Amino acid sequence: MRAWHNPACDAGRTEKAVTEYNGPWPTDDIELSLDDESDVDLQAEEVYGRRGNRIDQAYVDAAVEHVRRTVGRPSLTAPGTRSPQVTFRLSPEEKAAARELAEREGKTVSQLAREAFARYLRDHAA
Repeated sequence: MRAWHNPACDAGRTEKAVTEYNGPWPTDDIELSLDDESDVDLQAEEVYGRRGNRIDQAYVDAAVEHVRRTVGRPSLTAPGTRSPQVTFRLSPEEKAAARELAEREGKTVSQLAREAFARYLRDHAA
């Protein structure tokens, strides 16, 4: 597992934990770099999260899976599953018109496209 190394901490500086800091991150006076000395051996070292839970490989695996399930837009299929996607190209004029219409209707361009596609499929069903 890799960890982010903050060279400012090596200089004896104390910084607030990320969970306590509400400003922009990283701040201008902190340089973050990924290096080989920042590797953490979860079997040899005891590492704890902010709630006091021991971080082991199972904890990391669960956290990664949680992020994979929750990051991004909500699923249209079912919670925790990926919705199928369709991608297509538009002319610049069509895209601009879609953006204007979406803004007027308080929707996203994706919502307009889904509604139009559903209407087309319904109207042309065999």
